[in-house]
Amino acid sequence: MFKTLKAQILLVSVILILLLVSQVFVTRSNQSTFVNSLDLTHQAVIKVSLVRELERDVLDLQRNVLIYKDSASKSAITRFNSLIQSSIDNLSKLEALTSNEEQVDVYHGFIARMRSHIAEYKDNFSNVIAGRSKRDTLFNKHLSVDINEILSSLSTNEGSTSPRVEGAKYHITRAENVTYQYLLKPDYQLVDDFRNGLNQAKALLTQEAQPQQEYAAQIDKLDKIEGEFLQLTNVTSGYLFLVNVVMAGSANEFLFMARELNRLVTSKLGDTNEQVKSNIENNQISSDLFSIIGILLACITAYFLASRIMLPINTITEVFKKLAKGEDVDAIPGITQQNEIGQLANAADVFHEKNKQTTALLLEAQRLNSEQETLNAELVEAKHKAEQATVSKSMFLANMSHEIRTPMNGIIGLLDVVMKSELTSTQRQHLNKVVYSSQILMSLINDILDFSKVEAGKLDIEQVEFSLNSVFANLLTNISARAQEKNLNVRFICDPNIPPTLIGDPLRISQVLLNLSSNAVKFTRNGSVTISVTYDIIPNSNKLLLRARVQDTGIGMSKEQLDKVFESFTQADGSTSRDFGGTGLGLTIVKQLVKLMGGKVTAESKVNVGSTFEVSFTLISQSNEQHIFYIEPQLKRKLYYFSKTRKGFIEQQYFANVAMEYHHFPHMQLESMLDEITDRDIVIIDIADLDEHKAIGTSLQRLKNDSRNVGFITDTQPSNLPQKLINIWSFACLTHPFTPGQLISYIHALLNDDKFVSDIPSPQFKEQLEYDGHVLLVEDNSINQVVTGEMLRVLGITFDIAENGQQAVTKVINSAHYDLVLMDIQMPVMDGYEATKEIRQQGLLDLIICGLSANAMKEDFVQAKEVGMNEYLTKPLKLVSLEDMFSKYLPAKKVKRANADSP
Repeated sequence: MFKTLKAQILLVSVILILLLVSQVFVTRSNQSTFVNSLDLTHQAVIKVSLVRELERDVLDLQRNVLIYKDSASKSAITRFNSLIQSSIDNLSKLEALTSNEEQVDVYHGFIARMRSHIAEYKDNFSNVIAGRSKRDTLFNKHLSVDINEILSSLSTNEGSTSPRVEGAKYHITRAENVTYQYLLKPDYQLVDDFRNGLNQAKALLTQEAQPQQEYAAQIDKLDKIEGEFLQLTNVTSGYLFLVNVVMAGSANEFLFMARELNRLVTSKLGDTNEQVKSNIENNQISSDLFSIIGILLACITAYFLASRIMLPINTITEVFKKLAKGEDVDAIPGITQQNEIGQLANAADVFHEKNKQTTALLLEAQRLNSEQETLNAELVEAKHKAEQATVSKSMFLANMSHEIRTPMNGIIGLLDVVMKSELTSTQRQHLNKVVYSSQILMSLINDILDFSKVEAGKLDIEQVEFSLNSVFANLLTNISARAQEKNLNVRFICDPNIPPTLIGDPLRISQVLLNLSSNAVKFTRNGSVTISVTYDIIPNSNKLLLRARVQDTGIGMSKEQLDKVFESFTQADGSTSRDFGGTGLGLTIVKQLVKLMGGKVTAESKVNVGSTFEVSFTLISQSNEQHIFYIEPQLKRKLYYFSKTRKGFIEQQYFANVAMEYHHFPHMQLESMLDEITDRDIVIIDIADLDEHKAIGTSLQRLKNDSRNVGFITDTQPSNLPQKLINIWSFACLTHPFTPGQLISYIHALLNDDKFVSDIPSPQFKEQLEYDGHVLLVEDNSINQVVTGEMLRVLGITFDIAENGQQAVTKVINSAHYDLVLMDIQMPVMDGYEATKEIRQQGLLDLIICGLSANAMKEDFVQAKEVGMNEYLTKPLKLVSLEDMFSKYLPAKKVKRANADSP
């Protein structure tokens, strides 16, 4: 039955487990006994501490009673009450702890007597407080008042200057001083002194009054004062007797009983300690006995394991070691046994046979491994070459971007200057197309630069505070012109509850939104483009997820095209690139930017139906921000909105944030509501086309005649409709697409009857800022000298030119009248960085230096700051960027210039 090792090991294991269970049982029993002993010891210690605390409390009670007797301190009363309550609580705890003791009657007898003394002590102290209060009342409200009155009456009497009256006043005052001395230290000698003083005062007043009896009232008052003083001494003696005799006796009796309790508890603690020691010794004997048995069984088990298992296994192990080394084995021991050792020996025999096969396979594997190492080396070399090619390509793209930006600076800069001059309408239209073409080329250059930054891992995301309204306005401005060319309707829908300012990278967010929106316009031949912006709060943080959705009715994409739409240099197919243009870099850059900003971009599309791109950004929100769209409460004013359809041109969610009475009606009800509309209300009317306008023309005329506050909302198309409506009615007109900020301005204009500035240009004059200052322009390129010089002339700034950094340093040192230096970076002889360092080393630390370069990498900005430049502008220069920089450092003045287009 026990031939196999399994059965033998199982038997030994059962025996050991039984021993272990027994040991656990004994250990738990010992532990329980020990815990109970600790509880007994702990309770005894608590009893001792409670009794000692009672002794301390009684001594502290007596001390506070004496303090109150001398000073009548309220803090002594508070402390006394606290100690009384503490003593009562400690007696209750002690009573609960001794409930199970053998001498419970003795304990509880002491505790009951101590409770009685505590109660008496508390009552006596209440009497002391009452006595002290009564004494103070007698002195302050009777005795002191009467003495002051008699002294006052004697001072105002006609004979107050006589020697006897003065003597009487002296004795009365002396008696008053004796009263104060008695209050500080009660003494019967002071009582006699008080009486003698009053008697002498009465005698003097009696002599002075003969025979008229003038001072009879004062003499009676002295008798009353003497009676009040005697009453005060009786009250003082009463509560002093309570303090010094009665309460002191109670305290001593309480202390005696506390010491007796302490003796009983201490004796019990000693008995408990002896019992704990006895329990520990018994437990130790039990543990030792089981330990001996365990050691014997462990030795037997060890011998069994060594002889029956370990030695045979060790022999088999040596066989396996030889087989593992490839050595031959003559015979395998134990192969005839009928147990697990025999099975292991059979396995070794099989291993012996397999070992021969493995050797042959190993040789083959070594050959294959050698071939694999050769392939890996070739792969590493190929990877290195690919990485070098990528770096070279990125450097090439960055250099190309720089080289293209330099001539583009001349083109765009001069265009900027010419557009500020007087032009005919035809010239301005032609130049607008040139500007648009240059913007397309600059967009391409920026895409190439961004792509090279992405591949080089140098694309960084800023964290700055920015205005969402500004981002949205720039987006709509950039796509509206292209949409107008294609006669597309553009709608912009924004959640009105989004915070107006957030923290993130506005430039990159604008780039993503503009890229997606431009694509939507580009690939939509007819129909509409809808841009929707919402947000989600990220729980337990100050961040939110800004979501933007761009939906078009364009050509759409198939599933295969959609799968590769985010790949570099990829469009839907070759025909798409031919038909619509583009490099295929835009969406690749969008995907990388969104990833860097903690978001993601997704796309859905259907051929000939349209595409939808949804993108999200993780941004930081300001906790105290308001909503991006909100109209303050307007008392007794109403907003009437009339539209042809239920939905209307204005999203209904906007009106939830308009804090005024709001009504929405269809066009057909406009006429019936005319009598309800007052001059304080505002009316907003959707106009889709001239036919709709004609249908409600009569009602519009009446609104105009009544001078009501009316405004129109129109769609993007037809594009000439807003101007026609303004020409006919002179009402404010807001055209899609518009931002929440523009809608706020529109409603405020209607509310305040201010002029609403629409996107339709009409002024004949515009204001242009000019600046007072003399500038040094450091530029080696002659075209750039002309371009930048023209911009400076437009801004009213005089300037000198230096063609390299060395000339710039010389001119600045020789002439200290420059207000600002425009410093190109890449120049012959001495570059802009070296020139700036040299100028700063000459001590010109307050001179404003602005770097100019076609390089737009982040490290270029950082290096400019490190060498001492105050500003850094990238080429091609734009007049508005240059003007923004000058506005920080130079004084400005406004001048009016006529538009060439003006009638």
